[in-house]
Amino acid sequence: MPRRLFPLAVIPLVFWLVAVPLSGSSHSKEPAGPGPEETIPVGPLGYRPPGLLYMLSGRAFSTLDFIDAHHLLFTFHQPRLMRREEHPGRLDNDQIIRAVVLSAPDGAVLESAEWRMHDRSRYLWALAGGRFLVRQRNTYLLTDASLKLREYIEVPTPVLETEVSPDGRILAIEHEYEKHTAEQHSKLEAQSVQYGDPPPAEDTQITLIDVASRAVLAALRTETPIHVPITTTGYVGVGRGKSEDEFLVRFMPFTGEATVLGKVASTCTPHENFLNQRAIVIESCGPKTADVFLDAWTVDGKKLWNGHREGHFVWPTFAYARTGERFAVSLLHIAHTIDLADSLNDEDVKEQVVQVFDSATGALLMATTASPILTAGQNFALSEDGERLAVLREGAIEIYKVPAPPAPEKAPAAVAQKK
Repeated sequence: MPRRLFPLAVIPLVFWLVAVPLSGSSHSKEPAGPGPEETIPVGPLGYRPPGLLYMLSGRAFSTLDFIDAHHLLFTFHQPRLMRREEHPGRLDNDQIIRAVVLSAPDGAVLESAEWRMHDRSRYLWALAGGRFLVRQRNTYLLTDASLKLREYIEVPTPVLETEVSPDGRILAIEHEYEKHTAEQHSKLEAQSVQYGDPPPAEDTQITLIDVASRAVLAALRTETPIHVPITTTGYVGVGRGKSEDEFLVRFMPFTGEATVLGKVASTCTPHENFLNQRAIVIESCGPKTADVFLDAWTVDGKKLWNGHREGHFVWPTFAYARTGERFAVSLLHIAHTIDLADSLNDEDVKEQVVQVFDSATGALLMATTASPILTAGQNFALSEDGERLAVLREGAIEIYKVPAPPAPEKAPAAVAQKK
């Protein structure tokens, strides 16, 4: 039986965060550096790319991950008729996911399995040691190269978001927190069913969990789901400073006192992502420009590097080397700049760019493109040591050797420079 996650709000915690949207940018149509060392066609595996209608949907259609240096896990949507379940959920939108373990470089299928998912949201996350977390509705399972699913944790309320730390050791689960009495909820639920409306809106509980022990490290309550940058030792919170455009960034350890990383001047709410256990990159906005400014810090407040991304590159998604030395970012290259109030249409998107950077210096190591364009990401992956990049591109999985960082004196001073 899966372990019941926890009673709601089991740990009281003051959480100093504000909701933030993603933003970003980058470029380069062809790989910067040598071409792929290995190519594995995906058509023979049964993969069919989603149509253009789904390009900006944010739905999860596939995943690509390294299991180890010589094996990949590739999962993808398998269009087919499904047997109707006896008691389906009211909001279920089922799909069949095919999972295959591939050897590199020959692309041989070593294991395969089919999983039934009950929605189109993200369903798989890489953990440490070649293991993976799989979500089916509100139940989390573990798998590995065997593709056998083992029950892990059951969440008592609907899951909204899931995040995993770059080293794969800390899990953040955002799920509904019931703010109504049982009588109120029953009445609202009946009304929503009667009129075909969504279920009654609830608050959000965010629970931070040690993956190995399943111990709850912290829990907090917010009105809506928010992005929570997490690492093995803590998380980051952002709050307003003395002026409207000033923000104070703090590292909040699971044990001990908070550390002020610094003040950030920004016309938008800053957005943060951990690159490894000790380094975090903060994205901010400046006046009269659509560019995004980047500042990398350690959790003890040491400045590592800074740079910027052009405003024509948006919606970043990340992949990390488990060693923490490199990270990869995917961005949409768009025809015009946008702000938070703008919508993005299919014809606005030129390509999906994937870049690999050195975490310590911010130096760009290589770039390529991914296709089909998937706004949910997960169509690229870094190996555990960061020395190889796998990308789903033009009907194949392409595997690149990531170049070594340049000498310090020759390293680029900023990230995502335009050629």
